[in-house]
Amino acid sequence: MKFEDYYKEFCEVFGHPLWMIPMMLIGMFFMIEVLHTKYHVDGENDAHGFCGQQEWVKDLQRYKEENMY
Repeated sequence: MKFEDYYKEFCEVFGHPLWMIPMMLIGMFFMIEVLHTKYHVDGENDAHGFCGQQEWVKDLQRYKEENMY
């Protein structure tokens, strides 16, 4: 086979949506996991309680507690 034939086969396989979409999802999950782990490694940050530490979230929680029936 010539190089051109290999190239065409390569493009058919790796350009197909049934290969590209799962690879993009795996890449996205890998990126999220790396960022999440890096945030844990920093030590002073809480990756799981990040939203609860934000002031606007605390205001919403206080508002909800004060205005519940």
